[in-house]
Amino acid sequence: MKKTLFAILLASAMMLPARVTLSRAVADAWAINRGLDSQKLEVAAAAIAERSALRRRRFTAGFEGSYRYSSDAIQVTAADFPFPLGPQVPAGTVILSTPHGTADLNVTLLQPLHTGGRLASAVKMEAARGAAERDLTRLKKIELAGLVKASFFNHLRFSRKRDSLNSLLASLDLHVKKVARLHEEELVRRSDLLEARARADEARLGLQDLEQLLGQEAVQFRSLCGHDPQDVDFQPGAGADGFEADWEYFLKRHPLLRSLDGRARMLQEQKRASAAAYRPQVSAFAQAHYARPGQNFFVNEWAFYVMGGLRVSLPVFDWNQRGRDLELADIAVRKLENQRADFIRESEKNLRQLYLSLDSVRRKLVLLEGLLANAGEDAALKEKLYEERQIDHFLLLAAMAGQERYRSSRDEALAQLEMLKAAIDTLVGKFEEEG
Repeated sequence: MKKTLFAILLASAMMLPARVTLSRAVADAWAINRGLDSQKLEVAAAAIAERSALRRRRFTAGFEGSYRYSSDAIQVTAADFPFPLGPQVPAGTVILSTPHGTADLNVTLLQPLHTGGRLASAVKMEAARGAAERDLTRLKKIELAGLVKASFFNHLRFSRKRDSLNSLLASLDLHVKKVARLHEEELVRRSDLLEARARADEARLGLQDLEQLLGQEAVQFRSLCGHDPQDVDFQPGAGADGFEADWEYFLKRHPLLRSLDGRARMLQEQKRASAAAYRPQVSAFAQAHYARPGQNFFVNEWAFYVMGGLRVSLPVFDWNQRGRDLELADIAVRKLENQRADFIRESEKNLRQLYLSLDSVRRKLVLLEGLLANAGEDAALKEKLYEERQIDHFLLLAAMAGQERYRSSRDEALAQLEMLKAAIDTLVGKFEEEG
C-alpha cells in the first residue's frame, strides 16, 4: 500500500509543471530572441573587421598571369645597319625579330611601409566599433529583460486582482446563502436577496474580464520566453538603490552611453584616417617573373627573373575632397553629442518620475494596510449588525465591497512596486541576470 501511494505521489509530482525563476525566464528569452541573435552577429562581424584591419598592415601576395598578342612585330634586318655586315650576309637578312605573342606569369609581394597612420586608425576604428556593438548587445539584453519582467508583473497584478475578487465572490456566495435562508423564514426582504445575487453576479462578470486580461498577458509572456507566467517562482528583491546611486550607475555604465562614446571614437579615428590618406603612401614590392620573352625582348624564350623596389603615391589635387570628408565627420560627431545630451536629459527626467512613483506607492501601501484591516473589522461588524436587523442590507454589501476594493488596491500596489523596481533597473541599465 505504501509503495503504491509513493508511486502515485511521484507520478503526480512529475506531472506538475516545472517551476522556474524569473531570472531563468529572462535568460531563456535571450536564447530565443532573434533580434538579440542578430545583434550578436554584429559583434562577430566587428571582430572579423578588426582582424582584417590588423592583417592589412602585413604583406600580401598575389599571382598574375597575362598573354598579349600584337599583329605588328619589330624586325631588324642587315640593311638597317649603317655598315655592311659582310658579303656572307645579304641586305634582306633578318637579324632580330620580336614575337607576336608574349606571356608573363608572376608572383608579387607587397608590404606597406608608411601610410601616414591610415592603417593604424583603421584598426582603432574597428576596435571602437566592436566595443560599441558589444554595448548595444548588452542594451538589447536589458530591454528584453525589462519586457519579460513587465509582462510577468502585469500578469501578477491581474492574478492578485482575480484572487481578491474570488475572495469577495466567496464571501458574497456565502452571504447569498444566508440571505436566502433568512428570506425563506421571512426575516428579510426579497430585495435583499436580489441585491446580494446581483453583487455576486457583478463579481463574476469582473472575473470574466480579468480572465481575458490574464490570458492575453500569458500569451505575451510565453511568446517572450517560452514559459507560462504561473510557472515562474518569483521572490521579491530589494532593488532601487536610491536616485543618486542609480543615476551615477547610469552615467558610468549605461550601454547606450558607452556605445555612443564608442561611435564618437570611431569618428575621430575616421577623421585621422581621412587626413592620413593625403599623406605620402610608401610600400615595398618584390616580384618573381617567368615570362616569354623575358627582360631581353629580342630573345623569344622563357626566362625567370626577379624585380623589386618602392612605390610612393601622394594625392595632389582632388577638389578639396579631404576638407569635405572632415566636415562630414565633424557633423556626425555633433549629431552624436546632441543624441547623447538628449538621452541623458530624458533619462534623468524619467528616473526622477519613477522614484516619485515608487515613493508614492510605498506610502500608499502603508495606508492601504491600515485601511484593509479597518475594512475587515467593519465588514465583520456590519454583518453582525445586519443579522440583528440594526442596519440596511446595502450598508453590509458596501462594507464587503470596500474590503475587497482595499485588498485589491493593496495587492495591485505590491505588484506595481515590483514593476517600478524593474523599470528603474531597465532605465539605468542594470539587471541581476547579467553574468
